[in-house]
Amino acid sequence: MIQSIKYGFVAVFSLLMVSCARKNTEGIGKLPKKKDMELMLAMDSIAEQSFDYFYAKISTKYKDSTQRVSFKTSLRVVQDSALNAMITYAKIPMIHSLLTKDSIKITNKREKCYILESLDYIKEQFSVDFSLHNVEELMLGFPIDYRTDKRYFQVNSTEGYSLCSHRKRDIKKNERQGRREVIMYYTLSPNLQELSSTMIESPEDSTVIYINYKTRQLVDAYLVPKEVSIRIITPVQEIEIEMDYRKTRINRVEKIHFVIPESYEECE
Repeated sequence: MIQSIKYGFVAVFSLLMVSCARKNTEGIGKLPKKKDMELMLAMDSIAEQSFDYFYAKISTKYKDSTQRVSFKTSLRVVQDSALNAMITYAKIPMIHSLLTKDSIKITNKREKCYILESLDYIKEQFSVDFSLHNVEELMLGFPIDYRTDKRYFQVNSTEGYSLCSHRKRDIKKNERQGRREVIMYYTLSPNLQELSSTMIESPEDSTVIYINYKTRQLVDAYLVPKEVSIRIITPVQEIEIEMDYRKTRINRVEKIHFVIPESYEECE
């Protein structure tokens, strides 16, 4: 079971990845027109949010072409420093993991083994190149890889106000000329107060990632995720992840402890 979910933790934060998560917003109707700059200012406000610490217990349902499993994750984040996840299955700790700016460390308590890898491991497993900061953005519901110094372009959407990292003609050139630029789509709620979804298209890896922030919860003035749906489509398989955040807290000091027992061997 542990092998089939790729050591659990990687599945949890590989929820990450990036073209327009389809949010169920039937009944929105026709929205008033907004200028690109107004939408970008709203996105800037969301992207510029900062935090020091984050914690949540996440009930997770994971499904791919060979496996369907449910597990719980205790997630601790120290901003721009470390992301720590403890995964339990049937109330038994199974996977302990630590993501830093340059490495991934995972211990498998059932098999009594460990993994020590660079961040390239994420791309090797899920065909998407992510940094620690990108994973933090994903887990806290911020726009992934959004830059306040870059121009974005409004695209038609029935789900909210959507911005794209590329013009339509540039997307066509990307396809026609064999370019491999990642294309990002961000959809804002009708009131421009929160990010509804993110979609990431990676032509180089033929991978598409849909991230749908279905509901949010207000925790200490932060609208953090409550229910999140993620769909990752790669040439190899399709992955679906559903997450439900509970006991969330933010900006309370979180201590991270990660130790690889001397008796553990490298995982095969």
